[in-house]
Amino acid sequence: MPVTGTGALVTPPPDLAPELPPAPVEPCESHAVEADCDAAGCIWFATERLADRSTCAFEAAGFCATASASTGDEDYDSTFYKRVGDVVHVRRVGRKAGDFPGPEHPAGWTECGLGSQDPEACACVCAAGRCPGDIALALLDACASPRPCDDEVAGDACLYQALAAEAAASLRVESLVGTRNVDDRVFLRGDGTATWMRSTCDPRDTSCRDRKWDLPRLCSLRDRAGFLACAAADPADPQCRDVAAWFSDCKLAPATCP
Repeated sequence: MPVTGTGALVTPPPDLAPELPPAPVEPCESHAVEADCDAAGCIWFATERLADRSTCAFEAAGFCATASASTGDEDYDSTFYKRVGDVVHVRRVGRKAGDFPGPEHPAGWTECGLGSQDPEACACVCAAGRCPGDIALALLDACASPRPCDDEVAGDACLYQALAAEAAASLRVESLVGTRNVDDRVFLRGDGTATWMRSTCDPRDTSCRDRKWDLPRLCSLRDRAGFLACAAADPADPQCRDVAAWFSDCKLAPATCP
């Protein structure tokens, strides 16, 4: 061992552990489970993916984001989307946003209805403040089809007679199913088909204040004789008033005048 001028031994410094590079931070978008997203300090959003374009059915597809953005207005109805791999995630905002209300959405997402590159999901949801069901209903109301049963005195028999008449007409049926208020609009086309729209809301909250109309469906009317039997029934069979039972072969279709 070398010695110093004073004769003391000099010991070498202890070996230092090698410096490890910092562990890479997982981006928020890599987390597919809400608990993992929360643990990473990220923001979990309840998003959806389009499961069936023919019915506009959605299914849950949560998304973990680094930051949030906001429309700043809970009444503003729209949808924001992002392509994540092969899946398009959508996040609805506003009063008509169904099960996903609120003004917040993941930061950096694109709003539906602003460009020509919208994914299919955008055709099924509110976009840029306009909801497709509302637009369709306004178009059908503008057709000014006769409304033979608007007078409440006419009773249910009027509905069934109009269904059996094979003439263009506009019908409205309101009912209470459990705690849900159901509003059906039926636009008879005079050729054995009808355009059907439905809206449901809960009178115990504010959802009836601003109804959410489903997209229009083009349906084939069932047997004319069945409607005539309903018109003659006294009292009318409750099943006769089941609007969904009036039709068969329903499918989404653009709103057009008869």
